[in-house]
Amino acid sequence: MLTQKRLHDVLHYDPKTGIFTWRRGKRKGKPAGVVHDARGFLKVQIDNERHFLHRLAWLWMTGMMSRWRIEHINGDHGDNRWANLRQGDRLQNGADRAPLPVPTGVQGIWQVNDRYEALIATDTVTRNLGSFATLEEAREALAQAAIAARKRQRKRLRPTA
Repeated sequence: MLTQKRLHDVLHYDPKTGIFTWRRGKRKGKPAGVVHDARGFLKVQIDNERHFLHRLAWLWMTGMMSRWRIEHINGDHGDNRWANLRQGDRLQNGADRAPLPVPTGVQGIWQVNDRYEALIATDTVTRNLGSFATLEEAREALAQAAIAARKRQRKRLRPTA
């Protein structure tokens, strides 16, 4: 389990900017963290364990891992400034959550607020195709992605001579 001391040995955290930087090695002085998923959470690997940076900010500032969720007050999951983080319970997190996607009746397309999100599932992965202003744009992106996926699959199935 990661301790505050070990965290201080490996990374530096600036509470005003929310940026972690590496303290050692070839990455010394460079920003730490990569985007975890489409929601924008940042993560880093220390001692073969993955950690979310907002939770590491909490450990850095308080000396302990929170037993509750850590929320981003402004909703930007990449903004790990100390002033933007708060400890919350499950009820508070639900109140701050973005609205759930609404099905459009077209498989692979959901409406989120006033935009349309398109996803395509192949035999290997599910890929987010992006956010579109209209349902027609999302349908076109989905159709193009399906054509490309079929071409890749045919290429894989061709016998080699």
